[in-house]
Parts: sequence; C-alpha cells; structure tokens
Amino acid sequence: MTLMRFMTMTAIAAAMAIPATGGFAQPATAPNPSPPAVAPAAPHAAAPAATTPAAPHAAAPAATTQAARHMATNEMRASKLIGSAVYDSSDQKIGSIADLIVDRDGKVSDVAVGAGDKNVGVKMADLKRGKDDHLVSSATKDALKQMAAYDLNHAAGERSGSSTLK
Repeated sequence: MTLMRFMTMTAIAAAMAIPATGGFAQPATAPNPSPPAVAPAAPHAAAPAATTPAAPHAAAPAATTQAARHMATNEMRASKLIGSAVYDSSDQKIGSIADLIVDRDGKVSDVAVGAGDKNVGVKMADLKRGKDDHLVSSATKDALKQMAAYDLNHAAGERSGSSTLK
C-alpha cells in the first residue's frame, strides 16, 4: 500500500511540474541575457507564474479585433430580395423578383421580375423602397406584360459562375 501511495504522489508531483502552457515545447524566444535578480524558487502549483516577457507572436487580441459590421438601414440582403413582391405606386402587386443580375463590378444592375408567364428586366435603380419595405416600381402590371421577355440564359459563348475567365 505504501508503494502505491508513493507512485501516486510521484505522478501528482510530476504533473504539477509540467508548465500549464498546453504542451512541452519551449517558446521560440531569445534567451534573456541578464541574470535574474533573485534566484528562482522551486515551482509551486498554487503560485502564480513568474513574469516573463511575452512571446513576440502573443499580441493583445483587443488591438487586432475589429468591431462587428451591421447592415445599414438603406441596405437589403439579396436572399430576401429574390422572391419578394414588387408593387406599383398604388400598392398593387405587379410581380415578384425572380433573380438579380450582377455586373462585373459586383453591382446589381438589373432585376428579373416575374410578370405573368415571363420574366422582364427592370433596372435596379428603378425600384424604390416603399412602406413596409415593399419594393415599388413606377411601372404598372400592364406595362410589365408589354415589355420584352428577359432571358436569364446567356448569349452564345458567354459564361457565368466560373472562377476563371476565358
């Protein structure tokens, strides 16, 4: 029984002697050329760690942390736009957004609006936000039906959604 206690106490003492930095590797810092003013005492598990210079890679996280960004009141999420109803100036539903057309600069140039059995192209600049965040067009339902269909497929030879340009 005494041998078992001795082994347990030895294991506990060895565990307490391991630094609490998460591993056995030594930090990649240059040795301190100046000798310590007082000879260090034997490490004790309950004693706070001695003050040593921080590693160069251990920068304060608060200095590099950026503040969270939020959507502005004049912005809308694309995922909320697609499928949204489009209204005329008298608050009558005239269609719904089928897709957003993005130019090479990343700006939404056109909006494909489902009007009956076809999609028509409406300039994004022509849609305004009305009451209750409705998207409002100056066009009427009849005017949309008279517009030419907007083909969501590309012209021959053009590509989209590719990460490489040819």
